[in-house]
Amino acid sequence: MSVDYDQHLILHHLDDPLRLLKWTIDEAVVIIGPVFFGIALEHHFLGLLCAGGGYWALTYLKKRFGLSTLKHAFYWHLPKNNKKLPTLPPSYIREYVG
Repeated sequence: MSVDYDQHLILHHLDDPLRLLKWTIDEAVVIIGPVFFGIALEHHFLGLLCAGGGYWALTYLKKRFGLSTLKHAFYWHLPKNNKKLPTLPPSYIREYVG
């Protein structure tokens, strides 16, 4: 009788991040990226070592500063994508006259 209802997934919280297997998307990128890069360069152990170190560093930074601090740091220090948000003002403008 409950077979019809088992096919739907109900999230416990609306703010739950999207997950790939066990990890969030940013953790999965930090793990999978160096592994594939190490395989491409034929240095498997170095790829696994970089993936482990990157995962440890990311989880440490998330625990210590929070995810919002990392997002703000990426906004300030990485280049702007004009295709995604073409009307986004530059980050150095603090006040607008108007």
